[in-house]
Amino acid sequence: MAVRLVKRCTCLLREATRLAPAVSPVGQLRLARGAQKPLTSSATSSSSRLPGPLSELVEKEQVFTPYPEHQEVDQLIEKATRPEELLELLGGGHCLHENHAALTLIQLSRLLSEKPKDKALLIQDARFRQLLHLVNSQITAVWHGTLVKLLRSLYALGLPPTSKELRSVEQEVRWRMRRLKYKHLAFLAESSANYMQEQDSQELLAELLVQLERRWAEIDDSRVLVAMMMKTGHLSESLMTRLEDKHVLDRAQSITLPHLYNMLLAFARVNFRPEREDPFFSLVHEKLGSELAGLEPALQVDVVWALCVLQQVLEAELQAVLHPEFHTQFLGVESRKDQSTFQKLLHINATAQLEHPEYTGPLLPASALVPRPSALDRKATPLQKELQETLKGLLGSADKGSFMVATQYGWVLDAEVLLDTDSQLLPLRAFVAPHLALPSGSQPLPPGAKRLAFLRWEFPNFNSRSKDLLGRFVLARRHLLAAGFLLVDVPYYEWLELKSEWQKSAYLKDKMRKAVAEELAK
Repeated sequence: MAVRLVKRCTCLLREATRLAPAVSPVGQLRLARGAQKPLTSSATSSSSRLPGPLSELVEKEQVFTPYPEHQEVDQLIEKATRPEELLELLGGGHCLHENHAALTLIQLSRLLSEKPKDKALLIQDARFRQLLHLVNSQITAVWHGTLVKLLRSLYALGLPPTSKELRSVEQEVRWRMRRLKYKHLAFLAESSANYMQEQDSQELLAELLVQLERRWAEIDDSRVLVAMMMKTGHLSESLMTRLEDKHVLDRAQSITLPHLYNMLLAFARVNFRPEREDPFFSLVHEKLGSELAGLEPALQVDVVWALCVLQQVLEAELQAVLHPEFHTQFLGVESRKDQSTFQKLLHINATAQLEHPEYTGPLLPASALVPRPSALDRKATPLQKELQETLKGLLGSADKGSFMVATQYGWVLDAEVLLDTDSQLLPLRAFVAPHLALPSGSQPLPPGAKRLAFLRWEFPNFNSRSKDLLGRFVLARRHLLAAGFLLVDVPYYEWLELKSEWQKSAYLKDKMRKAVAEELAK
């Protein structure tokens, strides 16, 4: 213990001697105090949050405290390739200034980003707990940029929401929120908004959104603007409006093409249209005219799909990705990414068929429209199970309905029924079904018959905590309506209110009656 204390004192004296000639006596005193911070607890720095002139003086003092010179320990942290190398720094007699513990945790997060099992082992390591305790004791002296990266890293390492060190860092971020630069706020939103929702850190997220909205005029970088739209626009309608006011159209002329495409995808995700949408989309089409064919194939599909969601796609753009020379590269693909791209091609094909009657082709071949097993092999959710069980009891006969119906449009119906003019259930499989890729039934539909599609909407299908569906699911409803279905929407927030089987059955009956009544009233 004595040897370690001597090493610490020697390090502090060396640092003070190095800096002394460059500052006045008052500055020397401040630096000496700063050098001692690693040996004090966070309670000694609470004066930075006191109101009035004292807090202003402390803040000014922090501003003029120079950063420590790049030291050997900084290089050891940066060059570490194994967690063990970082954990060994704690007992190696190194001089750790206020940011070293935080930087070590950030580097640990990077090294373990793809190793969930190793993260679980790390959290149980006594040295890791010591590291957390050290950063917690120095938290008020950690620099702004390091602080926001530290919070993201603690989220990524999987610390439980009850962790006092995690809550301490969150609280420090809240206290400093007004002093953080907009780029720091943007980084938090871009990297940690999802974690905040999952970790039940709603107050921190709410304050972050308020600051982003109040200080939107500080945005001076198109990349930040696009990132904010993609990562947080769906969390706050007022923020999205502010971001749009950052005259989107005026900046679009100078925004790089990748950023413009990201902005388009962000709009599609939340089904958002700029106030001046006509000139904006005119600009998008103008740029796409010469650039679309040169994009990476998956990005071409993403961009055209986004325009389909926003109801802004042109015939030439549909033809570009539905042409056989282009779409054949995605037929029969196995990777998850390519399958996702092909799914969007199905949606684009459906848009051409159902929403563009003037479209003359080409289209995807019939063989490509056959649903793949992966479209139906997802694990059933509690809401899905309850809905199917209630419907089976309501129908009374297996031939009166179908469940998990994969359509040629790339959408899966939770259930489908057929009603005659008296709203009586018909044997579904006896009649032709043009929405299926494989032929089914032989009899034409009776005059006045109505197909009803049941669509279950889970919490993730909605825009943040609102009741507005995300763009993908708005597109699904549009396609199915255009295909001739009457829709029975079953959102999670309505279903959760139903307690008994009788209530659930009555709810579905009422929904079916309303869907038919609305159709007759047209």
